[in-house]
Amino acid sequence: MNTENLISEVDFHLLDLRYSHTRIKNKKVLHKMQNSINTYGQIVPALAIREKDRVVLIDGYLRYGALKACGRDCIKVQLVEREPDSLINLLATSDDRQMEAVEQAGLIQELHNRFSYSFSEIASRLGKDKGWVKRRLDLVESLPEEVLGAVMNGTVSSWAASRVLAPLSRANEQDCLDLTRKIIADPLSTRELVCLYDHYKKSGRTIRDRIIADPQLFTRTVKEQELQKQGEQLNDGPEGKWFKDIRIVCHILKRLQSTSYIMLDSQCRRRCQIWLNNVEKILIELKEQAKRKSHDHPGIPTDHS
Repeated sequence: MNTENLISEVDFHLLDLRYSHTRIKNKKVLHKMQNSINTYGQIVPALAIREKDRVVLIDGYLRYGALKACGRDCIKVQLVEREPDSLINLLATSDDRQMEAVEQAGLIQELHNRFSYSFSEIASRLGKDKGWVKRRLDLVESLPEEVLGAVMNGTVSSWAASRVLAPLSRANEQDCLDLTRKIIADPLSTRELVCLYDHYKKSGRTIRDRIIADPQLFTRTVKEQELQKQGEQLNDGPEGKWFKDIRIVCHILKRLQSTSYIMLDSQCRRRCQIWLNNVEKILIELKEQAKRKSHDHPGIPTDHS
């Protein structure tokens, strides 16, 4: 009997959830789906195949979880014929469905290990190159089981797994495990994680041990160094040069003040007064400019140091 496109309702106890390990759990998305089902019911059927007296759920694990959370005991499914073809179709539409790389990798692993599909065959069926298939498979095979479990449970992002933890694991599996445990307990932002891994790759063993031992301390130290560097760059810019010049002027004026007795001669005193008047005029104009700028930009503090 051709079951293709047959839609029916299946009790939960008849389901085989053999592909649940390939789906990342996301509590926010699950809650959203649960609200939708409570309001509208299940609109789109899940995808499944019949296998003897069981029904293997291929796609629809989010719908299954939401229905279960809503207190339902059955799921509407569309039955199809061949399991590997269903996996291929699911992978072929995974970009449209925004499936994570690690989820794609899990399905590719099933096709390669359980159904003996070669990399070339999978790539050909998906319209991808062979390298794309190997990179996906390498992602799940290079991650320690504990780390992969954290990704699938949603406690570590798929992005962190593919961009940082997988390459780190290939270099040093124990460091990967230790870093994963640290960021689960005290998460880092994407930017902080990228910065940490960049420094890790460039460092020797001693520094690497410090990075892994306390990622939060490392990121704080890097931020402080960046702020210090920005301050030094500011000192090298036009603002820094201006303050350097005015400090020089102040030092020169103080030196002139300390040697003013030299100008006691009446003739020199007259010339001195002319120059002091010029200096006073420049200082008055400079202070007026500063006042105008302060009015143009209220809230900017005046530095009297």
